[in-house]
Amino acid sequence: MRKKYILPVIFVLLALVFCSCSFLNQSGGGAENGAHEALIKEAGELADAAALQYDAGLTFQSEYVYGLAQAEVSSLRLCVDTVLWLKGEGANKAEVIGGAPYKSFDEIFAAGMGSDAPYYFEGVLYKMQGEDEKAGECYKKAAYNPLHKDRDFYYLKKLTVEELYAIKEKAAELENRIYKEYTPRTALCAERTGAEFSAAYHLAMAQDNEENAELAAQCALNALLVSPQSPSLYSGAALYAMKAGYAELAEEILNDGLFLSPEDASINYAAALLYAAAGDNATAKTFIETAKANAAGDLLARVNALSKQLSN
Repeated sequence: MRKKYILPVIFVLLALVFCSCSFLNQSGGGAENGAHEALIKEAGELADAAALQYDAGLTFQSEYVYGLAQAEVSSLRLCVDTVLWLKGEGANKAEVIGGAPYKSFDEIFAAGMGSDAPYYFEGVLYKMQGEDEKAGECYKKAAYNPLHKDRDFYYLKKLTVEELYAIKEKAAELENRIYKEYTPRTALCAERTGAEFSAAYHLAMAQDNEENAELAAQCALNALLVSPQSPSLYSGAALYAMKAGYAELAEEILNDGLFLSPEDASINYAAALLYAAAGDNATAKTFIETAKANAAGDLLARVNALSKQLSN
């Protein structure tokens, strides 16, 4: 496991992501402002930043940013496909969607839970069909997202079929590129409610499903993947992965966690547990010493108990 964190590289990456996310915090325009063009451009920049993060070894932060990009551009494309269908294109909506990688907003949301785009574009489509109450519910859920911003894509309804196909082509090109680079590990563990933007929600689900180790591990992993900047989530996700028997996943999680916060007591404690379970007490002791130097309260008690066990 790597213990060094290369700050200059990370600061550059964070700056890139911050700039790419600027669109996520700005008001959306209408057709006159080329809102769809801006979305596709910014989604591409997010994908580029995610690729740099991945190359730097920030696996889970990369997946979060890739998920933002995927959800944005896939939601736009699915919305356009549906508008085309509403305008009479295709024998059914499935025919218009064709071979697109994501065919429903559930699938798109699961691929990028950090984005409010699936809820927003789903709301646009309800509004276009006169279902204002359902549209309002979607907009309300979108607003739960901490990156939520005002958007205005209702103008898609007014565009010609030719204009819509042009947008679809551009969006699909980027969507397919991201799909080839990014394999989502988030998964819907319950019906969408809008609470999925919160790591605390996923952790609560993990606790509620502790008897089902695989489901609990997925929920804890979702918590990490919607908030990979929080060091505390790495140890929890790793511990749940270990309980489910996913040792390789736990190691991958802890690698990223140590990269992000090498002195974090809970991450080092989890790493010690992982190596102790594998019978590598020598390596486990190196992590337990770091944990011992930074732990407090109940965690310190657990650290000391494991330290005593490793010394016997």
